[in-house]
Amino acid sequence: MRDSNSIEQVTIICVTFKSRMLIESLADTLRPFPHVLIIDNGSDDGTASAIRRLLPHARIIERGDNGGFGKANNEAMAEVHTPFALLLNPDCDIKPDGLLTLMDTLWRYPSAGIVAPQSWRENQKPQKCFRRAFYDLCPRKPYQVADATCSAQWLNGCCLLLRTEAFRHIGGFDERFFLFYEDDDLCLRMRKAGFECLFEPAANAWHVGGASSAPSARVSFVKAFHYARSRHLAIRTYQGDGAGWRYLLKLMLVALPLAVIYALLLRRRHFIKWVGWGASAVSSAFAQLPWHSRALRAPALTLRPMRGRDAEPASPATHVSLSHSHLKPGEDPAVLSKIRRSADRVQARSESVVER
Repeated sequence: MRDSNSIEQVTIICVTFKSRMLIESLADTLRPFPHVLIIDNGSDDGTASAIRRLLPHARIIERGDNGGFGKANNEAMAEVHTPFALLLNPDCDIKPDGLLTLMDTLWRYPSAGIVAPQSWRENQKPQKCFRRAFYDLCPRKPYQVADATCSAQWLNGCCLLLRTEAFRHIGGFDERFFLFYEDDDLCLRMRKAGFECLFEPAANAWHVGGASSAPSARVSFVKAFHYARSRHLAIRTYQGDGAGWRYLLKLMLVALPLAVIYALLLRRRHFIKWVGWGASAVSSAFAQLPWHSRALRAPALTLRPMRGRDAEPASPATHVSLSHSHLKPGEDPAVLSKIRRSADRVQARSESVVER
């Protein structure tokens, strides 16, 4: 493992939105790290001022509106001058040792573009942190923590260590994904460009989950709306327009009756969810009608090149070697590595189970 000076090569990026109630714990998490960049998505609850007071060495970008998770991270990554960046949710905690373990993994596997730790809930249950692509049909099984470093098609976006040049090589996040599925899309595009997405069970993080913004009925509706919208966008992108329309039609058929049922049962959370999903399905269907067909992909943000001798870009031509314990440049991309085991075949070190 690299020495403690290695954290000088990492910028911690955190996107906040009405996260004032988390700032004290977030400041405790970020204080040990020398390079911290907070980008606030137009909060009106004093989030930015609290960060300035509790974390004076952090750089802060205040956006005038909420542009979404991907857009905010793209803007923050444009300001990064270190070879690595850690994307961290405001309700997530990682210790310096955990970050050093993730960095060691990227040093050992130079073809890797992203690595994620195992995150844990407050009840000491593991959170699902890796899996196959969302469109792959596979049996539903309880999540088990892998027993070794492995490659995956999706990594949980609550805590991701990125190789900065790899992120810039693929153009960053697709800003059409306002919230949810942006991590699916990022990982799939990383892999398409030749970069591995690795899960490292030896590194740990702690994630409250769903607490990045203050809870309210409006926040719950917005999250439900964007979940359905982003899922439809992901399905259209990776499975085609036909699959996208089938998804929308199913939602529109069931959303209204289920919303009515949950309203009568006074099940507020489920009522808001189905109202949000139904509204999103109608909105997405309307946007696909012929007179709205000119909608284009959001233009990619221009990301500034790295500066300084510490920059060590991962070549998109590097691939995985089966015959070595590390990833070697120039190998045939068709050759699969021992670490590239399917997520549903890795052995479990822990018997803990988390719900899907």
